Amino acid sequence: MKIFRAIASIAALLWCASGVHAAEPTALAVEYYNTQLNHYFLTADAAEMRSVETGGAGQGWVRTGGQFGVFAHAGDAAGLSPVCRFYGRPGVGPNSHFYTANVGECELVKKDNGWFYEGIAFYVAEVANGVCAPGTTPVYRSYNNGSARNDSNHRFTVDYTVFSKSNSFGYSQEGVVMCAALSSADVAADAVRLLRQATFGPTEGDTQNVILKGVDAWLNEQFSLPATQYPVYPWVPALPPDYCVDSCLREHYTLYLLQAQFFRNAVYQPDQLRQRVAFALSQIMVTSGIDNSRNYAARNYQQLLMDRAFGNFYDLLLAVTLSPVMGDYLDMANNNKAGVVAGTEPNENYAREVLQLFSVGTWLLNSDGTRQLDAAGKPRSTYDIAEIKGFSRVFTGWTYPAIPGSAQRINNPNEYRGEMVAVDVNHDFGSKLLLGGAVAPAGATMSQDLAFAQRNIFEHPNVAPFIGTQLIQKLVTSQPTPGYVARVSAVFNNNGVGQRGDLRAVVRAILTDPEARGARKIDPAYGKLAEPVLHLTSLARAFNATTDGEYLRISSYALSQFVFYAPSVFNYYAFDHFVPRTQLLGPEFEIHNSATALARANHTTVLLFANSIPPDPAVSGAFGTTLNLGPYQAVASDPGALADRLDRYLLAGTMSAAMRNFIVDAVSTVPASDALGRARAAAWLVMVSPQYQVQR
Repeated sequence: MKIFRAIASIAALLWCASGVHAAEPTALAVEYYNTQLNHYFLTADAAEMRSVETGGAGQGWVRTGGQFGVFAHAGDAAGLSPVCRFYGRPGVGPNSHFYTANVGECELVKKDNGWFYEGIAFYVAEVANGVCAPGTTPVYRSYNNGSARNDSNHRFTVDYTVFSKSNSFGYSQEGVVMCAALSSADVAADAVRLLRQATFGPTEGDTQNVILKGVDAWLNEQFSLPATQYPVYPWVPALPPDYCVDSCLREHYTLYLLQAQFFRNAVYQPDQLRQRVAFALSQIMVTSGIDNSRNYAARNYQQLLMDRAFGNFYDLLLAVTLSPVMGDYLDMANNNKAGVVAGTEPNENYAREVLQLFSVGTWLLNSDGTRQLDAAGKPRSTYDIAEIKGFSRVFTGWTYPAIPGSAQRINNPNEYRGEMVAVDVNHDFGSKLLLGGAVAPAGATMSQDLAFAQRNIFEHPNVAPFIGTQLIQKLVTSQPTPGYVARVSAVFNNNGVGQRGDLRAVVRAILTDPEARGARKIDPAYGKLAEPVLHLTSLARAFNATTDGEYLRISSYALSQFVFYAPSVFNYYAFDHFVPRTQLLGPEFEIHNSATALARANHTTVLLFANSIPPDPAVSGAFGTTLNLGPYQAVASDPGALADRLDRYLLAGTMSAAMRNFIVDAVSTVPASDALGRARAAAWLVMVSPQYQVQR
């Protein structure tokens, strides 16, 4: 029997957005799967669970990890709906169970001879016009289309990613059919998950703040915070003077100071979301200290990204284009028009990378991020050499700002304060072929020419899915579904008031999407490997570190993500890298190997087990790094309580029973009198585990 339900507005299905928490559930509905039958089964009856798990329902049933809160009795909370349970009538109907919380649907199925009514399975919150109330979460139902072979089976899940992928397995998506109760543990788990996505690591205080305020209010608070400002480092000439040695060289001609400040900001400063987005943008619109290690210059570029992280993408792209740091890195500065006598052509480097990496990408995309194909089934190119040459001519005539006190030249020497300046004599004023067959008209001023080209890029339909996908990957999950990308693209194209490119709206859409939020995530492809920098900062923030940033800076080098020293314009890893021997996207896995995995464990060991990492004696004002495990020491007398606290604040409630048992056994070997030793041992086991390092 096929039962259709309309899918309600996704935006209206976001759970607990206001911070409201409903009554605590009194039972748990648990999902099982049988590989032999290819069937799913759901029950909230503890005795039935024991029977299923001991072979009472036949062999092959295993827990999927799917579960949601329900109520055992009608009086357990106000406004509950009974959930009718049916089983295929033996010899007539399918060997399967069916559940519905809809009164009309229940009565309809009772009249179907193929189904036998077994009674009320449990109780759930009412669905109002397909929408669940705050404090509850939608339960989605999909159907395997098995009626023709009398093999109907339905799946019920609170994981929207699982639901969104169900049609790829031949299921029909029937939408929201009931509202599950969120336990306090569910709410806390998603608060930790949000903070792993949107900050440099959860803290206990921030977790409680999200629980109290709710997702929307927390995001609004983050959006309203002013941008952290990097110190303004002094200007230095291109080559160090003879007297500039040792600390002078390190402070001015390497990015040491900026890197250490980055880590201090990441650990301490309140504008966590802005910093995370700026860091993501720095890995999309890449510059590198390998090519320009003057500290004041890199500071200016990173501050540019910080200041514009919640602005408009058009303004961001224009600022990046006119940045002298970018101009130096990708050769737009002093890029002069073609020289007929000398036989020179404009440099194509920035033209290539602004298209390939910073905006539209190589292949034409649908709004959901999938590639457009030609009649032969091959991907269609976004642009060709003619367009690259057209943009390279647009980007002629720009030079560094003049060094204060120096005269303006046709080609100024390297200077990184302010924006690049226009020099008409070096610009190509002819017409230029751009994206989509657009032609920049001849005779425009340099500023008009640049604005036309930037608008041509900005308006291209690829920008929304190309940039949206990468931001989702950096914040939430490496392999977003096409639906997720499409929803984010729609917000990029229109923030709700007709504005395109609103990054604040895009970031909000990414973090409030049902694939980002939810009570429980069980899709095996969901999540992302925490990149090395996030592993380090998360550890520091989780254990209330005091740090001057130096050890974290050094550790980022050992873990192959030396901050602001990307090895190339393609970042530390490619956004389209696949996990080896799989078909799963996993960008961060490109720099995760046996050496860096061991380095993670080693640096985690040093941070957790050293009483204090001493300061660098060569650095004035350095004070080293020290962790504070006090809250975990306080419960260390009870190994189970210690494991549970780590599960709540570090693993978002995802610790398996096997992992918990292992931690309890390991901690129990440490004398109870050594509370710090117990806390360190348990924390180390969590921090080096795949369950922690893969952000889910």
